[in-house]
Amino acid sequence: MIDPIRWMSIGDFARACRLTVKALRYYDREALLTPGRVDPHTGYRYYAPDQLATALRIGLLRRAGVSIAAIRSIVDDPVRGADVLAAERARIESEAERVLRSLALIGSLEELAATELPVRVRRIDDQVVLWREGSADADDLDRTVAASIEVLLAEAAALGVDTAAPVLGRYPVVLEGAVDFGVGIEVAADFGAGAVLMPGGLFAAVDFTGPASLLPVAYHSLFADLAARGVDAVGPVREYYLTDPAEVGAENMRTRVVHPVADLDGTLPTPPQ
Repeated sequence: MIDPIRWMSIGDFARACRLTVKALRYYDREALLTPGRVDPHTGYRYYAPDQLATALRIGLLRRAGVSIAAIRSIVDDPVRGADVLAAERARIESEAERVLRSLALIGSLEELAATELPVRVRRIDDQVVLWREGSADADDLDRTVAASIEVLLAEAAALGVDTAAPVLGRYPVVLEGAVDFGVGIEVAADFGAGAVLMPGGLFAAVDFTGPASLLPVAYHSLFADLAARGVDAVGPVREYYLTDPAEVGAENMRTRVVHPVADLDGTLPTPPQ
């Protein structure tokens, strides 16, 4: 009986689908693209022409950075594969955005490297704030704080608080492991439950304009100034968010970073409990 299929050797198939022989053997081991026929005597692999479309798809997905596991789902189950492909698209887009942010960060750091931000001593009055505390892994702190601020502002608006007032955050000096933080917004002195007193006093302060990812530049200026003053940077540090990034954009966000310095009576302000 004549075999109607015009089998292609692994070399011919590799050339036709623009893949390497090594890649085809790897996909065979992963049970992702198995040969249509293997010679039982020689072990030579042969592929059918109708496998070219699958091979092309696999090659393109791999070039796009899609994992073997995800490709297997896409190839084996077209219905579920559509969801997997959408998830991979979202992941790659997110990664691309992260890379673009990193490139922008590098460019901004090069520009800021030669810039010394002025440090001023400011007196901050006592404040009553609607206060919420949280904890996050150091690597996930920025995202967690941003989400906590959104919840705080929604709660404040529901309680009739003027959300145009600057939001503040309080953080330890050392960001490692689980980081405890707090966020708040100023309320009336007689607000009641949920409000705490944020003590005032003298603070060394740096005003910074730019995205939150570049705030370490402000911290560097602040801590260098404290060291020059003979003040140990033991914290806690406060960040006052003077503008809303949703209104002015992340690049134009103004943040004031402050650390307590010796008050007139020689004591340091005590953080809220």
